[in-house]
Amino acid sequence: MTKRKDYIDARLKELQKEKAKDNTTTYQSVRKNESNEDAQLASAFYKALASRDGTQRDEVNAQVSKQYESKGQVIGTPGAGTAGGILVPTTVADSIITQMLYVSPIRQISKVISNMPAQLQLPSEASVVQAYWVAEAGAITASQEVFAPNVLTPYEVAGLDTFSNQVLQDAAVVPDLQTWVEQRFALALALQENQAFTNGTGSGQPYGFRSSYITPTAVAQAGATVSYSDVTKLMFALGTAYRSNAVFVTSSAGALALTNLRDTQGRPIWRDGLANGNPPTLLGRPVYIVDEIPSNLGAGTNATELWFGTFGQNYIIGDRQGLSIDYGTNANDFATNQISLRVVKRVAGMPILSQAFAKLSGVIAS
Repeated sequence: MTKRKDYIDARLKELQKEKAKDNTTTYQSVRKNESNEDAQLASAFYKALASRDGTQRDEVNAQVSKQYESKGQVIGTPGAGTAGGILVPTTVADSIITQMLYVSPIRQISKVISNMPAQLQLPSEASVVQAYWVAEAGAITASQEVFAPNVLTPYEVAGLDTFSNQVLQDAAVVPDLQTWVEQRFALALALQENQAFTNGTGSGQPYGFRSSYITPTAVAQAGATVSYSDVTKLMFALGTAYRSNAVFVTSSAGALALTNLRDTQGRPIWRDGLANGNPPTLLGRPVYIVDEIPSNLGAGTNATELWFGTFGQNYIIGDRQGLSIDYGTNANDFATNQISLRVVKRVAGMPILSQAFAKLSGVIAS
């Protein structure tokens, strides 16, 4: 628990340095148009968290349920009184989910469906439509796409963090503290989501793009280290229909292996993003770093992977209902005047089309 808390603190400091301007803009864009009623509900939410008062929590839950109903959405209600959790107001939930983008590269590049149903059936193309030349008045050969059904199913993900009573009490009246608390919740959830969106088995968690039943086009590194030729082979392993919108995804180790690559004219093929928040590019296509891709693969346990795919159309994320918060049972909370909180959301994830993805394996830095 201590190691995880230290890691979360370290990641937050990195984000605050790298994205301070963007984080402020994002938070304001979500909350700046908040009505007085919504602001008062957010304040009541933080007061209820700090007080642990069952009556206050029941009142907040009732108001949050009405918020969702006014948007045509339905959200489950936690148990009443001291036994129950607390629903997260829509503006606070939107802030948390928006800030998750900063630590969830897969969310940045994928198709996200908000307020998805309990299950959503998606098509997966098993065979592509064929076209034929037809002679004048000749018979047309029948052809159609064959779809294998994919069921997008949301699963529960929870992030655990600990706050002092004083912080939660102050958050009720200090917006900057609300931002900080929401950033911590966002990071705790995003770390879990990243792992599942990359490596998830589909059993009790989303399907990861690495471990699902899709079969990406496979390209193997030709030499002892990754080369310009390897990268171009990977790009052209995708059909033209997918290539123009595809992005690269790799680990930090993979990025390190790619930064010094040059083309046949000696020109670097890696370009850092010049504007704040813009990703680097490889051969002109964006690169997203996902450290949940292992970097200890292969016989020498020193290889990683480079993916190229149209995640924006073919990796689907579904967010189900809103967020809720439960109280943890850390035995040290009473002695240290702290509160352990578990933020809970339901999310689905699945890649749907093999032809939209290609993978270069055995990537090793020179």
